[in-house]
Amino acid sequence: MAELPFAAPTRSRKPGRAPRRTTDAPAAPSATDQPDLFAAPMPGIRHVLTYLDIAAIGLARVDVRQLRAGEGADAYLYHVTTQADLETIQARGTIVFSPRAPLVLTERPGVPPWLANMMEVMEPDDMAGHIAEIPVVFRVKRFVMDELLEHDPDRTRRYGVSFFLLTGLNRQE
Repeated sequence: MAELPFAAPTRSRKPGRAPRRTTDAPAAPSATDQPDLFAAPMPGIRHVLTYLDIAAIGLARVDVRQLRAGEGADAYLYHVTTQADLETIQARGTIVFSPRAPLVLTERPGVPPWLANMMEVMEPDDMAGHIAEIPVVFRVKRFVMDELLEHDPDRTRRYGVSFFLLTGLNRQE
């Protein structure tokens, strides 16, 4: 029978004397040593959040019929979306956003014009048989994410009400 092409077996080494090692005591750190780079945050690098837990931000669905015209801003920020998107957010348990794809939020007076604009854009045939495409409104606690918001001047100018972008960039840093 032919020999299989395996690697040649290695010879075992006989235990012998280990080479002599010199043991030097570790050098004591001096004041001129470099500081620990992982102990402090890096300057110039900003911490970016990419999601928020819906329980922590107090996400709750809002009945649009209870929003009254003329009411001022309150302690919440509002977002208009579709039923399917809200169900996805609730199933995931988080709101996902980024500086490139921020979540748009507004104060209470901004909900009716935003909702009206969304209803104009949607075609009546699309909504007739699709519950998932029905616009819904949810709110979140403003004080939890106030430092992560940036003003949205385009929507603010268009609707005449303050709009914000949830980008995840902390303004305090």
